[in-house]
Amino acid sequence: MFSPAIEKQRQQLYAHTVGQMEQRLHGVTEAAPAFAALRWGMGAIDRAYETTPAKIRAQVACRAGCGHCCQVAVDVQAHEVFFAAEFIQVNFSPEALAEVIAKTAARRAALAAEATAAGQRDRFMQACALLREGSCSIYAGRPEACRAHHASDASVCAAHIADATVDLTKVYVPPLRARLFAVMLGMDEAIEAEGFDDRAYDFGAALHEALTNSLCLALWLRRKPAFPDSCLAG
Repeated sequence: MFSPAIEKQRQQLYAHTVGQMEQRLHGVTEAAPAFAALRWGMGAIDRAYETTPAKIRAQVACRAGCGHCCQVAVDVQAHEVFFAAEFIQVNFSPEALAEVIAKTAARRAALAAEATAAGQRDRFMQACALLREGSCSIYAGRPEACRAHHASDASVCAAHIADATVDLTKVYVPPLRARLFAVMLGMDEAIEAEGFDDRAYDFGAALHEALTNSLCLALWLRRKPAFPDSCLAG
């Protein structure tokens, strides 16, 4: 699928990420070292983008203010939710925090409704609670999938919002995607190998729980399911 050079880079990025994350997370039971490890991992995804050859990055159409991909359901693991929640709690004003809680509560209620719960989640288009004027308000704290997603034609992304059957894969940038996903999957595998929650959650629903229930982080650090089943990506 890829050239030998790209495949070699992909494998090296994956192996390096697994090793570094396992080393940083081994035996961790406190929040501070866990978040330090997560910051390294999220930074590794960004570095994989920055070190991708310029001719490949030139194909990316994504720009600040675009925001089409911020309308779709995002599957995350618990560590991504806590990473985003920490960013919000540190950087948002009390008023902005209350607004996010209200918006994520609405998202959670919508997912629980019969119309979206009966196998329709992937077709449920709703602006992310963290989208502000077309840009991500937690860009430095955004989930892995948001960091790794890039497209070569924003008009196709816009069309997908209007019609969920529009195929986004045709505008992916495969060499870039391979590099970023190698890091992302390496990060996830290391976290799972250390026994942390590996269930797939809806980002908005789980974020609401994380921002309103401080016990979630304690459960995660004890290698327990972090969020209730109502937050799962169905």
